[in-house]
Amino acid sequence: MKPALLALFCASTTLLPLVKASQLSQYELSDDKIALVLDAQGHLAKLTNRQTGNHYVDGGNHAPWRMYYRSGTPLTGALDLAIDPDTQKAQVRVEKGSLVISYASLTAHAVRDGQTRELQVGLTLRVTLEDDRLAWVATIQNRETDKAIEITEIWIPWISGIGDLGLGQRADVLYWPERAGRRIANPYAKLSKAAAGPVVAPSRGGDASSLRLTYPFPASMQWFTFNNGTEGLYVGSHDKTLMTTCLNVAVERDKAFSASIVKYPFVKAGESWTSEPVVIRLYRGDWHEAAHTYRSWTDSWMQKPNPPEWVRRTTGWMITNMKGQSGHIRGVYADLPTIWKQAHSVGINTVNFFGWAKQGFDNLYPEYDPDEAMGGAEGLKAAVAQIKAGGGRTILYTQGQLIDPSSEFYRTTGKSMVARDIWGYEYRETYGGGGEGTLLNVMRNKLFGIACPSAAGWYEHLASQYEMVTGFGAQGMLFDQMGGIPPYICFSTEHPHSKPSLAVGPGKVRNMQRLRELMKSHDPDFAFIVELATDCYLGWVDMIHSHGIGFWPEPEAFGEMLRYTFPEPVITNRGGGPYDRRTQLGYAFSIGWRIDSNQRDAADPVLARYLTRLNALRTAHPELLLEGRFVDTENFLCDNNQIASHAFVNGNRMAVTLWNPTDVAQQVKVMAPGYTLESAEWEDPGWSGLQHTIMPGDLAVQIFQRR
Repeated sequence: MKPALLALFCASTTLLPLVKASQLSQYELSDDKIALVLDAQGHLAKLTNRQTGNHYVDGGNHAPWRMYYRSGTPLTGALDLAIDPDTQKAQVRVEKGSLVISYASLTAHAVRDGQTRELQVGLTLRVTLEDDRLAWVATIQNRETDKAIEITEIWIPWISGIGDLGLGQRADVLYWPERAGRRIANPYAKLSKAAAGPVVAPSRGGDASSLRLTYPFPASMQWFTFNNGTEGLYVGSHDKTLMTTCLNVAVERDKAFSASIVKYPFVKAGESWTSEPVVIRLYRGDWHEAAHTYRSWTDSWMQKPNPPEWVRRTTGWMITNMKGQSGHIRGVYADLPTIWKQAHSVGINTVNFFGWAKQGFDNLYPEYDPDEAMGGAEGLKAAVAQIKAGGGRTILYTQGQLIDPSSEFYRTTGKSMVARDIWGYEYRETYGGGGEGTLLNVMRNKLFGIACPSAAGWYEHLASQYEMVTGFGAQGMLFDQMGGIPPYICFSTEHPHSKPSLAVGPGKVRNMQRLRELMKSHDPDFAFIVELATDCYLGWVDMIHSHGIGFWPEPEAFGEMLRYTFPEPVITNRGGGPYDRRTQLGYAFSIGWRIDSNQRDAADPVLARYLTRLNALRTAHPELLLEGRFVDTENFLCDNNQIASHAFVNGNRMAVTLWNPTDVAQQVKVMAPGYTLESAEWEDPGWSGLQHTIMPGDLAVQIFQRR
């Protein structure tokens, strides 16, 4: 690794000796792979990938940050006031192999439009170069005597003026970690077209000209990348604190992008705060190289999954919902063994029961009592025992976050546990369940409070749900929503989180760690399952019930992003998206998601045959198709890009899955340099070899041995 070169340049770019900052017009931080240039005001002027010679930013004129603050409440001041970065007085200096931009005080927008005020708030932004990456760290010092002044938000860095990556904007792709992943081709054209369309109200995702995604969840990871197939720009929040964060991309004038990581530090008067690093990497290669950057960082600290063998070897589960929100009972406990037999007939050995409690699904959470009308506690125990005796596994559903305000739990205990917004009100989510008429379909207004995971007593209640489930004999339990849902910034003063933005990520990790220790101390084979996939939670649980793009197929779906970065977790697919059920199942098999099945799959003769074949292939090669490491398109070549092809590696063996998502037959041939074909599973059992035709919707598997 070559040391970074710090050069101080005048306007003619002649190298100057070290002089006072006031005499300089440009500052450069560079090595043989990357160059960053700031002007004397600390504005980002140029960002260059020296490995390729392409300027990602050229002629920029904005400071690389944004900041916002609040002054009391709307009754005494205002929320969300801007501090304009381009009107500040900056000092730029070289210090210990870094460039440092500092501001002794800041001028900010005042409560009344058109007015400004001086803030006794200092900001230091340090950027350090190592190899092909820049690490940005911000320090905020709030020296205000006015206790109402609080720094709420900072964008670090804010990279403005990003053009194309060297092959034109049509070649650029944004890999975006929404749910399992979204692949956005020509993102500038897409966002520009959306911005030019009808005006719509802003949503959690930003306005039409921007993409904004909170972490932890719905961002499954805190990184994204622009890439054109040969080089790319990586933006990663390397933040172990799990502070609520926003990934932020927007189109600008002059056919440019801005990209930033947004933090919510809530720096009060008399406090200071230093951020965790945000890494900007300019690299050669495709998007996998960016994934390696993020994974390498998480390997240094993030918990790794360690599920029981039966979970690693499971092909999926079959879900049934026994009682809806309206109270309509769809089955009794005595039916459960029959449902397990249906699952077993299509190659699935685990059943997951929703709505098993008297309260019904999405009602009166977090209260659960066996329903006498469905067979009572003894009937539930007997059904679970019968499934176990047949060799099956039973999962029971519970809620991991919602609290129903109409429940006794809320009235006696839960009211103090719910998360509160900046106005002091409870965050609320609504989930409705249809009935046989129209009433419940058009009036979907069942409201729930959101438990703050840091609230005193919430872990103890989650632990009590575990004790309840094991009392019925189940081999695992699902905590719905626990693995995600927006990381609500909680402003409750009754909860012990140190900052509103540290309520969710750290709180959930602590709860999951304690729950896992509790469960495994009683039964190492018991399965700890959560809904929704977020990287910082994956290592604490045994299995994930997923939801969203990339877990189901749609035009921009790119589940490879999460699957490649974190190949170890056992994650199901999820029904949804614009495509039919057979396509959903083929996509899940191809990428390695376990099957989230239902009774309708088993009842449909065509789907049942298809699902049975998928599960038979996995059962025949479990060490590869269930326990192998997903390496995406590495180690082999497929001659037909209409075929979805992916590899799974375990030791010196490799499986390649080939799925035809098109509506026409596709001829395909696979070459795996350094490997010898061991066997091939084509649609026709009589076929063998590397090359054959795959019919629409069908798939094949090839097994290779390294030479």
